[in-house]
Amino acid sequence: MKTRIVCAAGVVCLAAGIASADHIRKAKANITSCTDGSAIGTALLVEVPSNEGVKTVEVILTAQNLTPGSHAVHVHEVGSCTPCTAAGSHLDLGPFGQNVPVTANHPYHSGDLVNLRVGADGRGALLATTSRIALAPGNLSIFDADGSSIVIHALADQYCPDPTDVNCAGGGRAACGILQLTN
Repeated sequence: MKTRIVCAAGVVCLAAGIASADHIRKAKANITSCTDGSAIGTALLVEVPSNEGVKTVEVILTAQNLTPGSHAVHVHEVGSCTPCTAAGSHLDLGPFGQNVPVTANHPYHSGDLVNLRVGADGRGALLATTSRIALAPGNLSIFDADGSSIVIHALADQYCPDPTDVNCAGGGRAACGILQLTN
């Protein structure tokens, strides 16, 4: 897993070197436990314009001290983690907009990411690319008036749209971090 993280960081750095510095945006979150506030990990988001002019965001997340298995990871609509429910719902900049039930557009929310896989040692890493969000100002920006958070859920995201399944999108919140621009 460490090799994949190092390779991903290298690719992000290479892409950042190819694109002009004023087009690269980075954000970071220190992720803490929702139960005791202990350190869980970090998330680094790097926005790089693609050759087609579409902005892509590389997500590199590392975590420790989690239960083994898969955990849902989402960008949430509010930049607050105290308590973790203050992060609001999944960020949804799409046609259904914000402040709708989480199941209304799941798994197609702007903030929906793939699952984080955690090993028997309680450690895991997530590498993902998304074009559903942006760090730069605009329609897809996660940095509106109340910011955004990244949340690791207790269970796996099953990617199902069934509004009656309360654990469909990962169940309760295990950890949360407030996303902040670093440049």
